[in-house]
Amino acid sequence: MLIIDRFAYTNKFCNSNPYFKVTISFLLILLSIISSNIYFLCLMIAGIVLTTIFGAGIPKQSYAKMIAAPAVYLLISIFTIVFTFGFSDKAYTEGFIYFKQFHVLNFYIGLAEGAVKNGLTLGLRALSGIAGMYFLILTTPCSQQIKVMKKAKLPPVFIELYVLTYRFIAIFFEEAILIHTAQKMKFGYDGYKNSMNSLAVLIKILFVRIMMRFKDMESILELKHFDGNFYVD
Repeated sequence: MLIIDRFAYTNKFCNSNPYFKVTISFLLILLSIISSNIYFLCLMIAGIVLTTIFGAGIPKQSYAKMIAAPAVYLLISIFTIVFTFGFSDKAYTEGFIYFKQFHVLNFYIGLAEGAVKNGLTLGLRALSGIAGMYFLILTTPCSQQIKVMKKAKLPPVFIELYVLTYRFIAIFFEEAILIHTAQKMKFGYDGYKNSMNSLAVLIKILFVRIMMRFKDMESILELKHFDGNFYVD
């Protein structure tokens, strides 16, 4: 079982009304999209994180690791928005708070006016949206999500794709962890050369294993006369 699934089925909000949880989550995501107030976004992120950790009982260390992965990509994206750089014989300093031009290859880098605020707003919007989505997936099991989607009259093909995609993500991580653990037990990641060889083997075996698991799941669904609908009480 994925750690996200384990938290979804064991958190303090697990048995709460799923319609309320989904509605709150989507309202939070909508607010993160339309709001441009930095203070409001910071307050919203703090509220969601505190509610998820202390209200739902999600472990702080696990939550920090999950939020750290997208945060790294956000920082890289914000850096490219905030700073302006390129190559030019004559770089214009107009509109720059800070400007520096290097004589090597005429490379210049600057910090444009308003770029810091725009980058910070964009980053906080994305982070608040991620926190809202984490609140949903960490407090609402997949079975409850399916119930809400059916109540909302979403197309059956959308629900089917959602569930199968969710299941394949679980299969991917499950197989990757098993293969990686087996390789570590055989010292497959001692040294750079061994690590690269082990990584190549992991990718190859992972592809084969996922295809095998897909065929097994397809056979099971056929045996159960799967008609495209997931029946949830």
